[in-house]
Amino acid sequence: MSTSLLNCAILLSREIGDYWESTSSGTGSTVTVVDSALIAKPNDWITDVTYDLITSGSNNGEERKVSTTSLLTSGTYIVGTHGTTTFGSVTYQLHRLFEPSEKRRALITAAANIFGVCYDLVWDESVVSGNWIKDGSFERWSNGTSLTNWSASAIVATQGSAAGLFKHGGYSALLTGTLGSVSQGIAQFEDLKYLAGKNVLFSAQGWCNTASCLRLSVYDGTTRTYSSYHGGGSAWTQDNPRNDSFYVQANLSYNPTEVTFQVHHEIAGGTSYIDDARVISGYRDRLFIRQLGLAKDQPSQIFIEPTYYSQQEPWLEIHDWEVDEDGYLHLPTSVPNDYRLRIVGKQYLDFLASGTASTAWAATINLDAPQTEILAAEAAVYLYTWMSMPNYESGTREDYQGMIGYWKEEAKRRKAKFGMTPLPSVVSWGHG
Repeated sequence: MSTSLLNCAILLSREIGDYWESTSSGTGSTVTVVDSALIAKPNDWITDVTYDLITSGSNNGEERKVSTTSLLTSGTYIVGTHGTTTFGSVTYQLHRLFEPSEKRRALITAAANIFGVCYDLVWDESVVSGNWIKDGSFERWSNGTSLTNWSASAIVATQGSAAGLFKHGGYSALLTGTLGSVSQGIAQFEDLKYLAGKNVLFSAQGWCNTASCLRLSVYDGTTRTYSSYHGGGSAWTQDNPRNDSFYVQANLSYNPTEVTFQVHHEIAGGTSYIDDARVISGYRDRLFIRQLGLAKDQPSQIFIEPTYYSQQEPWLEIHDWEVDEDGYLHLPTSVPNDYRLRIVGKQYLDFLASGTASTAWAATINLDAPQTEILAAEAAVYLYTWMSMPNYESGTREDYQGMIGYWKEEAKRRKAKFGMTPLPSVVSWGHG
């Protein structure tokens, strides 16, 4: 369920009567576009504020102001210089009321303005109660080869997402090709400094095809304590990895020079996957959840699994939680350690490319019809409001002001008709 920024702009253009899309029929130049379909249009069909937008070919994504036309004679219009010659069979759009960039800005703004009625659902099960590790399920990556919250040494960890080769969340970390390790210490997550002097239990879900290749360690700057090796056999550890002895328990120094939890891949020819890393040490009263992208860091509901890797529903709802201003979730002492949490809430909508906000026409928003009609109506409100500002001619501004009321009412009607189902509100616990 996603729609590109370009397709949203097409919907908006159609809604406000400013849509023309066609394909060039002959070779033009860097400053001309030829299309026989335009011969049917009078020359004054092109307004003083017309822009084109090339949507295919080597000039894809370029927009230029149209200066003069010869529509009736040759179906040609003249524009500011495109990067290369516009040949035949190139798709393009003409925008006669608003520039393509203005529509883009309106849609991006509208995506934020419709929050509440339309939103991106967060349904996350990557956080574990009592876990001191940040991103223990290896969900946060940059370009699929750089872990956001872990440090790699002598090996490039890559994102594992093949069926059967991740255990928790949507990804694991793949280690192969050379000896090396991934680790998390105070430099990656400062909270780990509070483990000084504590007894810690570091476990993980591991898959490996080679014996004596994959193991864990805890290091406090003086003493390194190792787990047993994964047994190999191209299999995952059991749901509770302690049953396979794939864990390490250690007492950290009261004055450690570092606190580091490390995953070692020790045979270059082996292949290892690691997932669901957990460090448990007594009761941990806070869990960092800002990375989930919840609006204002506030969940709507929080649940806990009844058993390890439970496949049964329903999970048990947690009450009396709170999220502080630093993005930490505080759970009541009645919540047991070492179980997955399901955190449900809303996220602001935006246009994304490779998971990050983008203004590229190929960027997508997690909306589909009919919710995109809400987005288009809200974008129209933005356009006409912006064009009614005092920097435009009074007559023109009055015309635009007349459209604001229409589109506000239309946006209201569409929100009531097509708005998404609200999530349950938190009333007597947490922050709603």
